[in-house]
Amino acid sequence: MNRWQRTQALFEATVELPAAERARVLRERAGDDEALAREVEALVRASASPLPLLERDASALLERLRDEPAPALLCGLSFGSYQIEDHISSGGMAHVYRATRASAGVRRRVALKVLRPELDGELLLEHFQRERETLAALEHDHIVSFVDAGALPDGRPFLAMEYVEGATLSRWGAGVPRRARIELFLKVLAAVQYAHRMLVVHRDLKPSNVLVTPQGAPKLLDFGVAALLDVEGAAARVRAPLTPAYASPEQLRGAPVTTASDLYSLGVLLHELLTGALPEDDDARARGGLPYDLWAISQKARARDPARRYQSADELAHDLRRFLAHEPIAAASRSWAHRARLFVRRHRFPVSLAAAVVAATITGWVGSELDRRHAAREATHGWGAHAEAKLVARVLERWMLESSSADRETSRRATRFLERALEEDARARPEAELLLRLTLAELYLARGERERAARHVERAWALARSTRGVGKADRARVAELSGRLARGA
Repeated sequence: MNRWQRTQALFEATVELPAAERARVLRERAGDDEALAREVEALVRASASPLPLLERDASALLERLRDEPAPALLCGLSFGSYQIEDHISSGGMAHVYRATRASAGVRRRVALKVLRPELDGELLLEHFQRERETLAALEHDHIVSFVDAGALPDGRPFLAMEYVEGATLSRWGAGVPRRARIELFLKVLAAVQYAHRMLVVHRDLKPSNVLVTPQGAPKLLDFGVAALLDVEGAAARVRAPLTPAYASPEQLRGAPVTTASDLYSLGVLLHELLTGALPEDDDARARGGLPYDLWAISQKARARDPARRYQSADELAHDLRRFLAHEPIAAASRSWAHRARLFVRRHRFPVSLAAAVVAATITGWVGSELDRRHAAREATHGWGAHAEAKLVARVLERWMLESSSADRETSRRATRFLERALEEDARARPEAELLLRLTLAELYLARGERERAARHVERAWALARSTRGVGKADRARVAELSGRLARGA
């Protein structure tokens, strides 16, 4: 059971208990987890206080809910330029319908958000008006666009918005490669950053509020509980419906929200998108299979202290882009070892190539050393080892100075460098020449340049037959390459 499931279960078990009994149950079931107990207490207090938007007697509200017409009754209704087709969903404040709008001879499908008939208080109408103004002010490719506003024949207000045909973020992410999920999430971050620049905090970021179109474009929707920031960057202290699994700690406490609250929700969204599950309270031991850097990014976004989170959606996006480029991120260690691992990932081909040459050369040194029987031959080997080490160092130096991360360009440069090393450094050392020719043959075969590959394999055969110290593995590799050339592979 993850953190939020525990919170929900404990809330449901204690919300109707007397205060003393609730405190006892919390002590027993939360144990040493004081933070869990505090969160449940905050939820209980919130449930006991009517929301400003719904200030009414609970029994009267339930009575009106029972008398509310079924949402489906509006389906087929025509009014003004609208034709309601079918019911899509219902929320705490409104029903959402798919409708067609005809204007100036153009028919357009829209999502029609209609205020529930039992929720007609003045404060709620102001809230609905604020959503209209917020949507009208936001124009972004990845935010659902405002179309129109008005009232039904019975007087209920509605908002008409861009209709999005798509899957929720979590459903879309199932089975999609991780890189594609991150790249789409970057578009979500761009939309959130835009809203924040417009002084709008969403306050309810969750998978169902991010739809992904069949073309792979995310659309951020449902600004029904969004808050406008003041000049100091804080939203008014107004309680609004929230989703506990995605809400920041300060939201759960009922404290004023800032853009940092959205950053927390984005961290939860990111973790769920990448792992398929909500983060657990201590996911240092339960990373959900995430690479360390991605886990660190998610952790930084979800820090309990807002000051320790990313300070903007752009900062979070910057770290994700650096992860995709195999570069050091702000959320992770910057130790030499960490940077070295990232360098290897950015330059996987050249490092693998260098490692293969070094490993093969060292293996040759060890094997030769075991067969040395005379001091003179040991001295000769010592000189040869020095020459081979010098060769490897020169090849690596040239590579590091001129390498490229693009695969095709990488291959071209690698062959160019190795050909140069072959001409300038390897002729006097048959073992090293053999290794370089085998590597060049592999590179040319991969590029389809069979004649060049054949030339190096032919020379490698001659070296393998005439050079002492060439092991079975190298001879087998020459034979394998020759066979591939013969088969046309």
